[in-house]
Amino acid sequence: MMPTRYLAALAAAVALLLLSGGRQGAEAGSKDNDCAVVQTAFGDCMGYVAGLDDKLSPRCCRGLADIKSMAPTADRRRALCACIHSEMVAGGMVLPDRATSLPAKCGVRITFLPTRYYFQCSRIP
Repeated sequence: MMPTRYLAALAAAVALLLLSGGRQGAEAGSKDNDCAVVQTAFGDCMGYVAGLDDKLSPRCCRGLADIKSMAPTADRRRALCACIHSEMVAGGMVLPDRATSLPAKCGVRITFLPTRYYFQCSRIP
């Protein structure tokens, strides 16, 4: 019974924060949420990119297409690249050949996908 009251209070506090935070607060939350969405979508590719899975998951390819659609501007491409890169780094191993071939194998033209451990997303046009 206690957790339900806490959840209701938390939901009310979040709603109030979003309403009172104005546009800037909502944008920051949206960017954080977009990063979580991108990392989740790319998570379906991590086994392949790390060399743990021999086959590429169809969910990975759908995720790449979704990620591409979330990045209409250079700033967004750089930000989403950084999100994917942090997911790769957290995952440990990245096989550059697999990461580089991922867009072609999926049939998704995505130019801001990090392809190696020390990738610099700040250079994405």
